Amino acid sequence: MKHFLFGSSTAARTDACPDWVKLSEGIPRQESSFALFGTTVHTMLEGRALDDDYRFESYLGHKIDGEVITRDHITMADAMWEATEEVLDRYGAAEWEAETTGVAGDDTGGTLDMIATCHDRALLIDYKTGYNQVSPEGNKQILFAAAVCEIESNAADMLADHNLFTGVIIQPDTAGNVQSKTWDFTRLEVDDFWTHHEKQITIARAGGTGMPVTGSHCAFCPAAATRCPAKNGDALRALQMEPADLERLAANMDLVEDLKKWCGEVEKTAYAQLEVGAKVVGWKLVAKRATEKWRDADLMVRKLRTKLGGKKNLLEEKPITPAAARRLMKERKVDIDLEPFTIKESSGTTLAPEADKRPEVMSAEAFKAALDSVAC
Repeated sequence: MKHFLFGSSTAARTDACPDWVKLSEGIPRQESSFALFGTTVHTMLEGRALDDDYRFESYLGHKIDGEVITRDHITMADAMWEATEEVLDRYGAAEWEAETTGVAGDDTGGTLDMIATCHDRALLIDYKTGYNQVSPEGNKQILFAAAVCEIESNAADMLADHNLFTGVIIQPDTAGNVQSKTWDFTRLEVDDFWTHHEKQITIARAGGTGMPVTGSHCAFCPAAATRCPAKNGDALRALQMEPADLERLAANMDLVEDLKKWCGEVEKTAYAQLEVGAKVVGWKLVAKRATEKWRDADLMVRKLRTKLGGKKNLLEEKPITPAAARRLMKERKVDIDLEPFTIKESSGTTLAPEADKRPEVMSAEAFKAALDSVAC
């Protein structure tokens, strides 16, 4: 698959900060094990979309693009295909194209996992195998894919027939359950996005503005960890602030999320450089803490059971998780209401921005203080 300089995965970054291109020149592209996992699942889903007889299970232990297929690959692909079929049925999709690449220039283009045509709209489906939740609302990756696939792709005619589009993100939620999320938009919104985006691409090709902009689009930017003066500036400003200064607490919190991501990018870049043999002054690779485990668990049981009171003292049993039970029910085609047997308990409270959709809760300390104030 060709990697375009201006692609769907970098659309939000180019829109917000065209300087990223100049700042990233010469930095090698790195692909994590999580990305490789996702690429393999995408390939399996493409195979299923194109062949009704394609069975994920038959690839267990085989290699796809050099990646050995595990039970995790199959479980993820099964759940994502089930969600795909539900979406296709819900909208009455008549036909579809998988892994459609749209092109708008030598360095500009992107691939969409599936485009389907329905009687009143086109569906643009994007698979995400990671747990970092992605919203389809106003999603520039989907808008970019719609624009370039309209310009030149195998599915251009499928898009040309419609003025209404539905973007679909199919992704596991934080509990591991695959969900489909949708967003309706129009051809006018695609055209407006593309008019602005082409201008940003022109600025990027010319070397940028000289004023890089930080934000959520910085995630996965090659320059974020080393060359971006805006990101480095945030770090330097943070070092000059008193973390517990209550008067500046809100301002300091605004920096926290960006700096967390920046720190993660720095560590990832340093690790990748050390892995390929490069030097990072003051740092080295070391083995993780070793944990002891049995060489052969069955042999251990046979050798020790008579001396340690039998197998019951050597083996532990614990219930499977509700999510695993639901997967087992699906495999065995059994429908059981698990709600009477399950409960959802939070492990505590955590910080979240005000835009977070979860309701605000009161800490135990704050609740006690409120009660005390009433009592007084």
